[in-house]
Amino acid sequence: MVTPTTRRRLVQAFGGGLVVALAGCTSEGDDDNGDDGHDDHDNGDNENGDGPGSEGLVYAFGPDAIGIIDPEDGELIEEITDDDLDGSEWGDPRISRNHERIFVNEGSRNQLLVVNTENQEIEEWIDVGGDPTHIYNPVEGEIWTHADDEGTFYVVDSEELSVIDEVDIADGGHGKLLSHDDLGDDAYAMNVTEAAAIGVDLDAREATDPVELEDAGGTHYKAYAPETGYAYAQQTNGGTAVIDTETNDVVDVLDFDGGMYLSPDDELLGCILDDEIRFVDATSEESEVVDSVEVDGEPAALRFHDSDDGLYAFTANIGSADVVVIDVDEMEEVDRIDAGEVDGEYRAGVAGGEYFLTPSDTDGTVTVVDMETQELVETVEVADGVDTVQYVGDSGVGYSSE
Repeated sequence: MVTPTTRRRLVQAFGGGLVVALAGCTSEGDDDNGDDGHDDHDNGDNENGDGPGSEGLVYAFGPDAIGIIDPEDGELIEEITDDDLDGSEWGDPRISRNHERIFVNEGSRNQLLVVNTENQEIEEWIDVGGDPTHIYNPVEGEIWTHADDEGTFYVVDSEELSVIDEVDIADGGHGKLLSHDDLGDDAYAMNVTEAAAIGVDLDAREATDPVELEDAGGTHYKAYAPETGYAYAQQTNGGTAVIDTETNDVVDVLDFDGGMYLSPDDELLGCILDDEIRFVDATSEESEVVDSVEVDGEPAALRFHDSDDGLYAFTANIGSADVVVIDVDEMEEVDRIDAGEVDGEYRAGVAGGEYFLTPSDTDGTVTVVDMETQELVETVEVADGVDTVQYVGDSGVGYSSE
C-alpha cells in the first residue's frame, strides 16, 4: 500500500521541475468560493435543532480520531472516535457548499469519508477508486475525487452519498481538476502522466479534446486568472504553460514552475519555488513577474489575507517548522511564527475565516494564526500524526493549485 505521504514522495520522480514544486502539494483542496468572510462559530443548537453545528470550527484529521477545534479560543472542544478510523491515511478534504458535510479521501481503504458537520458525526463511507488523493466540488451537489491508481474521477452525489459516474482521464497517474465559474461547464484535468491539459465537460461528465503541451512530460499544479481568461498548467519537465481558455491555444510557457495561488482581488498569482515565492501579474497577458520574496525553509501552500492595512500572505514551511508572514504590498517577509515539524515532503496550510491553520504530524498539533493581527492564537494539541484540516465556512483561498 502506498500511503498519501509516500505517494507524494514518489510523484517527485516524474521530473526535475516537479521536485521543487511538490512541497506545496498539500493534502488540502483548493476552495472555489473565493469569499474571505469570517463566520462566527455556534456551539449551541443549530437552527434546525438537529445537533451542535460547526460553523466557524476546524476539523483536524489524525490517524485514529478527528478533533474539532474552536480557532477563536484555540481549544480542542470535541473528538470523533470510531474503530473504523484506526490507521486512517488522509488525502484531501472538501466541504460541501452548504457547509453541512465534509468529504475526505482515505487512502488505505480507497474510500471517501463523509462527516456531518451539523451533528459532528461520521455519516458514511463511500467506495471509490485506488489511491484517492485530490478532491473537488466543481458542480453544486457533486464531489469529484481523483483515484490516482486509475487516472479516473469518481463523481459523488453530495446528498445521496453515492457514486453516480466515473470520468476517465488517463491510464493511472496523479491528477487534478481546474474549474471556475467563468468557464461554465468546461474544465481542465491535469495528470503527471499526460503532456496535456485535458478538457473536461462537467455537465456530460466526460473528457474532451486535450490541449497538447509539447515536451511537458506531464501536468500537475494549475490555476486560472479571471482577468485574462488564462489557465496555467505546470509542466513536470519544467516551465508553466499559459493557455487562452477562449481558443485553447498555448500563448506562452513561463520559464519557472511551482504551486500557484491567486490573490483575493484576482490580481496576483503567487508561485512557490524552492526557497522563493514569485508573484505574477494575473491581469497581464504577458504574465509579467511583479516581484519575488525569498523564503528560507521550503515554503508550502500559500494563502492570502486582505487585511485592514494591506495584503498579506501566509505559508507554512516544511524545513524550518514555522509559518512565514509576507507583506505583499512591500514584497518582504515580516514575521515567523512557530508551527511544529512535519514528517514528510508536504505540509497543509489552510485559510479559514480570518485564521491560517497548519498541522504538525510530528508534534500532534494544529497551529492557529490570526491573519488580521498576524499573531499566534494557540498551538492546539490534537493527536500524533494529525496532517489534514478543514475549516467549516468560507475559506477564501481563491482558485489555487491543489
